[in-house]
Amino acid sequence: MDVLKSREVALTSVFTALVTVTTIMFQVYIPETKGYFNLGEVAVYLTALLLGPRVGAFAGGVGSALADLITGYSIYAPATLVIKGLEGYIVGKLSRSLRKRPYLAKPLSLAVPVLIFIMITAIGTIFYTGTFELSSYPPIYSSAFQVEAWMWVTLAAVAAFAVGYESHRAGKTSLYVISMIAGGAVMVTGYFLYESALYGPAPAAVEVPFNIGQVVVGIIGGLALYEPLSKIAKEK
Repeated sequence: MDVLKSREVALTSVFTALVTVTTIMFQVYIPETKGYFNLGEVAVYLTALLLGPRVGAFAGGVGSALADLITGYSIYAPATLVIKGLEGYIVGKLSRSLRKRPYLAKPLSLAVPVLIFIMITAIGTIFYTGTFELSSYPPIYSSAFQVEAWMWVTLAAVAAFAVGYESHRAGKTSLYVISMIAGGAVMVTGYFLYESALYGPAPAAVEVPFNIGQVVVGIIGGLALYEPLSKIAKEK
């Protein structure tokens, strides 16, 4: 029992640090809105899928809140602790619950790729086309690049095909996607309510599509990393 507890504490510490580093390492700045999104959702979702709701909640909440404090967004840290913690918990809890209902996998494997294609295409072409600035924290580098609408349509098609293929091959991929969408919906809603209290509904609404973008990136990255890491964990 003590060995299991020590292992859980060690894994929690490692994945909390992973969430923090992933959140602060890369920031994509959008000059048109003065907003940005990060890659933190990838680590939050990966942690929740691999280690379940308890570790997912702690690493998601504490790791993301630490990133806010480190990068100077301390006003968001209390909300992030709760919102990202709840997000990690939901993804971990729902994914484990859906694993016990394999009969849902087949219908979801047909619906989820279509949903992924629509989400990426709509969010990307409407809100993420134009000139972007890619920077790191610490500020080691910064570069600008242009994103066109066709890039998002191509990415959407590739992501939808990959999810559909994995769902057909592995059977549970669509269940994980639904879990991440549910957790992401809570994150988007939570930040909208918090920012509405701080700045009003109109400014808060501007950030909604960018938070949805983080969810999409998190789903793609989380799925890409989950299977190889879960195999390594099983071997050990």
